[in-house]
Amino acid sequence: MLLPLTNDEKSRLQRLNQQKEVVLALKKLFLNEATKAPASYEIQFLAAQKIAELMIDDIFHQLEVIQPDNQTRSNEGNLV
Repeated sequence: MLLPLTNDEKSRLQRLNQQKEVVLALKKLFLNEATKAPASYEIQFLAAQKIAELMIDDIFHQLEVIQPDNQTRSNEGNLV
């Protein structure tokens, strides 16, 4: 992962996800910008456009299911 999310950031995204209208607007923005290249029917452009759409769909799925890490550390210490 290039830029891992902190627990604080995951919590913020989880709260953002509760604002469905904002999430839908962001998804539209990302899709519009990802496919902003001039209209072309070249195979490479169409493939890139589809890949961008799939990636954005996956990103928003991750937003829907994001959970902060609940790490409970046990006091095991040195057992020897």
